[in-house]
Amino acid sequence: MEEKENADEKLVEENIRINVISEEQIIPKSTEEKILCCCLNYDLTFSEYKSFDKLKKKVIPAYNNKNEEHEKTLQDLYNRTKEILNKDNNKSEITQISTKESENDKSNKEEEKIWRKIGFQTNEPRNDFRAGGIYSLELMIYFIKTYEQDYIDILNEEFFTFALTCIRVSYLVRTYLYLLTSEEIRINLKFQKGIFATRKQLKYFCYFLFDNDNLLSDICCITLQSIFQKFRENKKVGQKEVNYLIIEPIIQNSIQCLQNSLNDASLNGDFISHLKQSFRENFLKTLVN
Repeated sequence: MEEKENADEKLVEENIRINVISEEQIIPKSTEEKILCCCLNYDLTFSEYKSFDKLKKKVIPAYNNKNEEHEKTLQDLYNRTKEILNKDNNKSEITQISTKESENDKSNKEEEKIWRKIGFQTNEPRNDFRAGGIYSLELMIYFIKTYEQDYIDILNEEFFTFALTCIRVSYLVRTYLYLLTSEEIRINLKFQKGIFATRKQLKYFCYFLFDNDNLLSDICCITLQSIFQKFRENKKVGQKEVNYLIIEPIIQNSIQCLQNSLNDASLNGDFISHLKQSFRENFLKTLVN
């Protein structure tokens, strides 16, 4: 039993040691790593830590147009959106999206229209994934699968940049939960102190993550729904476009709501239900004012 615990501890140390320059030289642990070590030593079980480490490895990769799976996911986003848009016209044909290397003058006008409808800046969506990485694209697919009617409503609204909003939400929520590269976390720790989860909040997040692989996506989706609701409210009073002046305060309020929910979460309760209730009863109420 003792040998197994020692082996687990060595594996954890190896997972946490992410700043290796060479076999001989290792940079001292960053603040981020110290916090995670502290959580591990005093709060997290080994299984909870492994679920967090697994999620981090999944969500931090950049989008790579040379990666076949990444390209398939982007094609899936295009296909699902085109199918929804064409339902009323009884059209079912699906075209192959153009590659990164395609010349601009060969781009299909219908494809460009669909990318713009989704909320990308241009007809080359791959350029927009710099901040959100592959996870922001996967989040879009998850939102469409889980909240299809909401996505249909979004497509029927002009000016709502769903894609860019997903990218921004995924980045800021992941920042709060230490789900970025170490370099990005160092920069944020230096210039944006106070935006990271406390030990208790991270503990609860990892606890619920262990039983729900989709926890991060569920949190981001709740935030996206809140932003869209605020967009509709603003549109009624004449403000048509969704922009960072709208998005940033809502995301920050969303993260504050998440912080409060994680502080108050019951380990015996349904966290997602608790979180949704917290958003609806408290967060959304403040946005009306």
